[in-house]
Amino acid sequence: MGKFLLGLLTGLFLVFLTLVLIFFVAWRFHDRPPDIADNSVLVLRLAGEIPEKPPMEMPAFLGGGQPGLTVTGFWMALRKAAADPHIKAVVLEPEKLSAGWAKMEEMRGDLDGFRKSGKPVYAYLRTPGARECYLATAAERIYLGGSDL
Repeated sequence: MGKFLLGLLTGLFLVFLTLVLIFFVAWRFHDRPPDIADNSVLVLRLAGEIPEKPPMEMPAFLGGGQPGLTVTGFWMALRKAAADPHIKAVVLEPEKLSAGWAKMEEMRGDLDGFRKSGKPVYAYLRTPGARECYLATAAERIYLGGSDL
């Protein structure tokens, strides 16, 4: 009977210790909002096909990496930037876009909505195509970079 109670107490102690350890690990790695310095600029780099939602996440060792910007992520980033007093402007850098025109129109509308917050939008085009130029028309100013051709 004594060995049984000793085993039971040891088991309960190990369960308690495991729960405390899990709590501290979760507390250590919880998501914290990033610190944004005053007079910051949100840079939105867009390239290729812009999905509506993020694809299935795969671990890094299986070839998965950081997911790119989605249409929803684009909208959320602009909405948060409009409300954040630390962010003073948005710089849009579209390059080799292959998204459909409906997505382009939706994203351009999101940029117009951001400009209603009173903050400027600037566009920087390296190799402009029709889609890149269409998105850039929502910007207050458009800057063209030199091409390597």
